[in-house]
Amino acid sequence: MHEAYQALQSIHDAKAGAAKNPTLNEYAQLVAFDTHATKVMNKVYGSWSRTVDTLNANITKLEGELNAPVEQRATQSMASEIRAHFKGLKTDGERMGALRKAIENGDAVTVTAVLGGRPYLSGLEPDLHAEFLHDWHNAQRPVEAKKLRAMKAAADLLNNRYKLLTKAVTEAVGDIKIYEPSKVNGAPILVKTITPAQVREQVKASNAAFAVPV
Repeated sequence: MHEAYQALQSIHDAKAGAAKNPTLNEYAQLVAFDTHATKVMNKVYGSWSRTVDTLNANITKLEGELNAPVEQRATQSMASEIRAHFKGLKTDGERMGALRKAIENGDAVTVTAVLGGRPYLSGLEPDLHAEFLHDWHNAQRPVEAKKLRAMKAAADLLNNRYKLLTKAVTEAVGDIKIYEPSKVNGAPILVKTITPAQVREQVKASNAAFAVPV
């Protein structure tokens, strides 16, 4: 987070510095600090991506460790009968109540038979199945379940902050807005917004005209 803040501050500083350079018009300034922003943010984004990838890998690993015993027990004798019983219950409320009671009682045979198989085998919706699996882990392996929640929360936080960061970078770099006076009252009206990418395209097209034929 600190690295991202420093990078953003660097972009603002570069923008202020470019504005003081008499040899740069507003288009050249825009390209200059956009180039600087890309350079400093590539480092931040790379570090950010590695952190998120590590978190996601650890989440997948821990989920696998938590789910493995459940999935293994789901193949034991009576498991298919238990799932068929749950699927045969008349309402979702009955299924939920029976599974909730099994979790509260620590009935591993029933719970793993239901949660170790595909949701539809027991008549459960995928979201509900995942929720009950989460509850079972909390009841049976609270330390690991707490660690998993913490890692998922950290990953969500980083993903949300990443969206805010990219938005902040775009706003810091900015663009060039072209206004024209209103024909009604002379008030300025925004008619065009020019981004750094558009400036580069215009420069590329202009330079092409100066290419020396081979």
